[in-house]
Amino acid sequence: MAIDQALNVDVLPSKENAGKDLGFINAATTASQSAGMALTSIIVSTTKTYIYIFPIAIIMSVLPIFFVISIKSVK
Repeated sequence: MAIDQALNVDVLPSKENAGKDLGFINAATTASQSAGMALTSIIVSTTKTYIYIFPIAIIMSVLPIFFVISIKSVK
């Protein structure tokens, strides 16, 4: 998360609107965490087991690594 936040601050379009932009990023992060809880509850209620949650969580945790590695430079 520290890498994400540092990159976010570096790529903000204007320093005057940084607070608004960072607030929007925070709202997007919170929404994605809520979506993760909803997805987890759907999987558990559908399959009646937690066994599928852990492989999905591992994939969802490793996937962002490839997105960060693909960033070549910051303006």
